Order: sequence, then structure tokens, then C-alpha cells
Amino acid sequence: MLSMSLWAHRRVAWIVCALLLLAAGCESPLLPSPRPERSVRGERAVEELIEQLHEDWGALGRAQTDAVERQKAIERYNRNLLRLTRRVRYDVLVRGRHLPCAFMLEYEGARSIHTLGEVFDDIVPAQDVRLEELEERYVTPGLGVPLVGVIPAVKLKQDFGIAAFRARGTVSTLTGVLEFREGKPVMRLISRREHEYVQAGRMRYQLAGDFSAPIEVYWKLTQVQKDRFLGLLRPQRVRNTTGLVCMERYDPAKIPVVLVHGLASSAATFDNLVNRLMREPDIRKNFQFWYYNYPTGLAWPITAAGYRSALRRTRKFFDPQRRNANWERMVAVGHSMGGLITRYSQCTEPWKLLEVAGDKKRSNPFAAFLSKRFVNRPHPLRQLEPMRDVYFFEPIRAGRVVYLATPHRGAPIARNRFVLLFSRLVRLPQTLVEEVFSIATLQQDNLLTRPGRLVEEFTSIRQLSPDSRFIRGLSRLRVRDVPTYTIIGDRGCNDSPYSSDGVVPYWSSHLNWGAEDIVPSDHHVQDAEETADVFARILHAALRDRKIEQNCK
Repeated sequence: MLSMSLWAHRRVAWIVCALLLLAAGCESPLLPSPRPERSVRGERAVEELIEQLHEDWGALGRAQTDAVERQKAIERYNRNLLRLTRRVRYDVLVRGRHLPCAFMLEYEGARSIHTLGEVFDDIVPAQDVRLEELEERYVTPGLGVPLVGVIPAVKLKQDFGIAAFRARGTVSTLTGVLEFREGKPVMRLISRREHEYVQAGRMRYQLAGDFSAPIEVYWKLTQVQKDRFLGLLRPQRVRNTTGLVCMERYDPAKIPVVLVHGLASSAATFDNLVNRLMREPDIRKNFQFWYYNYPTGLAWPITAAGYRSALRRTRKFFDPQRRNANWERMVAVGHSMGGLITRYSQCTEPWKLLEVAGDKKRSNPFAAFLSKRFVNRPHPLRQLEPMRDVYFFEPIRAGRVVYLATPHRGAPIARNRFVLLFSRLVRLPQTLVEEVFSIATLQQDNLLTRPGRLVEEFTSIRQLSPDSRFIRGLSRLRVRDVPTYTIIGDRGCNDSPYSSDGVVPYWSSHLNWGAEDIVPSDHHVQDAEETADVFARILHAALRDRKIEQNCK
């Protein structure tokens, strides 16, 4: 008969194998393959298609066209334009042929003529994108063909002012409209998140739109989902997927919404939430969603330092004079462990975390060195200097904070013996291990007698336990006084305050301040439709506050 120890190790090995297989999955193509339109063969067929589009465009621009004929013209125009777009895409990407029309890019009213390859590597008809990760597709009827513009990674920062993970690129939510200027066809690629209408002659039409296809394509291009378990077990191996990114072109008129994921996850975990929010025109027009992706094997106070650094670098790049008030209105969002990262970054005296991080039976040997004066200058204790950014910092000035299923008082599941065994598989970067031993030596920590246990204490799994030093310390730290919202799952049991989302119990997720909503969901509350409804209310409240603020000036 197998001993319990051997059985437990085999159980953990089985779980790890299952996770790795899940992470690998069955890869699907990143983009739909270009396909020719059989009914549009030869140059003459293309010319006839453009002639029909020209005729319908003229009818759509005349006020005298009756409603029935106008609707037929819209349907015929959209159908033919989709056929032309597929033919153009096939000719360019497969056959390497010239385009039958010029392309005009339009963002925030600025118009400029480009060849297709100057900005986009590809334009994919949204109708050809099959949803695999998203649960719903949100489309808007209207004039034009919804497209996904694929921007290669090399052009992101230079042309669009946004960063990327190791991504092969990013995307733009576009609607293509073929208009005619002096009889010549010009394809307008209009940013659908910025524009709702298009002018055709004397008439104005709502633009067609597909807001789900670009999100689906974006997360396939980034491929961060593939590294979510590697980021837990070998955090130093996924540096190229760490950072703060935005899917769309930066817009200073929009309020940033910064989303931070949880343990063994990735930024793609918010895809359904953002997809549902994109269906509202006011949210599309006024908010921009940023994602912080990181390896989840490190203790959350250490990860929080990278999060704050990324936010500050991003604002410095886009708002070097710090004049854009929208950054002060930022909505900071954290799911699960991401909520701890977000909360710690809002603390007004974070250095006090070190007061309770040591052995409770001993007095803190460096209490006199815990002060705000070391936020912007080197620390006199060389053991603390390498990790000064972890404990000595100014809080992030968010305008609103949203916690999703956050274990503020820890997650009891982190005490589970199988989880503890699994945590031993995590391998921290060597530089971090050296810094951990330096601080422990300074604190005269009794864990120095058990070096293996000391290193484990700085893994994310250990620091989610209700008994962990950092969890105990976080509850004693003050945070900035800002509107705070908590969204908690109860698995539909309707038994709060005795409920749990299956991972985090209510007593851990609950805060004694701010607003609270309970949704019938498991730990993945970000996927619940009710969460999107609550989130929409939060964003609309932010818009009302901005309007009041602007009217008072």
C-alpha cells in the first residue's frame, strides 16, 4: 500500500500534468485564412462590383431615395463591400497583387491616405472571425463592413503610442466604407470605437460595428494565455509577457481602466467583461481599457512594484507634464490576487508592512528606518535598498478602485496540503532569492534556520494564506480615501455572509467600506453577466463625476 506522502506527491504531479496539458491546449490559427470570392473572379468582375457599389453609394447619398429602396441599397452595398474586401485581402496576402482602391485611415477626425501595408498587416472581415474565448458577439447594424485591422508589433509604439507584450501585434476595431471621390473608389477605415456615424452625400448613417471580433483576435495575437501556468511555476521565464498594454490607440480624452488579473491567470481573463462593456456607446467613447500582465509565481507585494512602475512609465510617456486629469480619474481594477496588488498600491504608508512581516516574538530591528523620507532617496540600510520600490513608494492616485473576488484576509485554500506541496514547485529568480535572505538576515528571522521555507514564503501561493505575513500586514495599512467597490461571488447560493465563491469566502472578500455587490458566480466573477452590469454602473458614475467636475471649473 502506498504511503500517504507518496500518494500526495503523485496527486500533485497529476494535477501539474493536467494544468500543463490545459495550458498547451489545441492551437487554432491566429487569424482566419484569406479566402477568394468565387463570384468575383477576374478584373472585370471586380470592376463590375465597384460599379454596383458606386451606384448604391449614390443612392444612399440622395435625400429623395425612399425608405424601402434605401434599406435595400444598404443591404446590397454591405454585401458587395464584404465580397470586395475578401477579394482584396486574398489578392494582397496570397497573390501579392495591387489593390483596386486607395485606403484612408480615420481617427479622431484626422484623415490621411495610406497604402494598406503602411499601417496594417491585414484587414480581416469580422464576420470571418470565429469566437472561441468570448461567450457573446456584440454587433451594431448599419452601413459598412466591420473589420479587424491587424497592426504589427514593430509599428505599435512608433505609430500608435502603445506597447505590446511579446505579441505579434495589436488590432483596431474598424468599419470599412467604400466612398467615391471624383469617381475614384476610396476605402475609409474608420475607428469604430471613436465614431458612431458616417456621412454619405447629404445623408448620415449609423456605422455597422462588431466589437467582439477584435477582442478575440487580440488575445490570440498576444498569446498570454499560453504562459499563465509557466508564469506561476517559473516567473523568470515569462518576462516578455510582463507589462502594461492597451489594445487600442491611446486617446487622452478617455479615462484609463487598468485591469490586473489573479493567480495562474493572464490579462485575457477580462475578455468577456470588456466585451460586454463595449456594447455601450458611452463606455466605448469615454473609457480605454489597459491590462497589466505579470508572472503570478511571485509574492504580490513584489509584483505590485512592477505594476506601479509600469503605470508611472506609461503616464510619463503620454502625459509628461501631468496635465491630463483623466489619469487621476483612473479606475483601478483587480481580480483575486490582482486585487491585493491594486490595494497595496493604494496604501499611504506601505513601509509599515515590514513592521509585521518579521517574527512576532522579536522586536523589529529596523523600525526607525521605516519612513516616507526614503520614498525618493536611497535607503541607508543596504539590505533594504534592492527592494526599496516594494516597500517605499507614493500610492497610485486612482479615482476609483474595484475589487473582484479579492482575498483581503487571505484564502484558506492556500493552507491545503496539496496546494502547499504544489507551491514548492515554484522557482523564484535568483536575484530575488538573494534579496529575501538579505532582509531575513536583517530581521534576524527565525526562518533563516529553514532556508527552503524562507524562499517559499515569498511565492504567491504562500502569501495568499490567511496566516501569511503580508496578508496580516495589509489589513493594518491605510489606503487612500476614494470610491471603492467590491464584487463578490456566492455561487448562486444566496447565503452571505456565510457564502464563498469556491476559493475565497465572503469574510475575506468583504470590506468594511465602500459599495458591495454579490453576484451568483464562482471565483471567476469577471465572467458573470451581472458583474458587467455592476461595472457599467460604476463607469457611468465616474462619467457623472467628471461632468460635475468639469462644470465646476
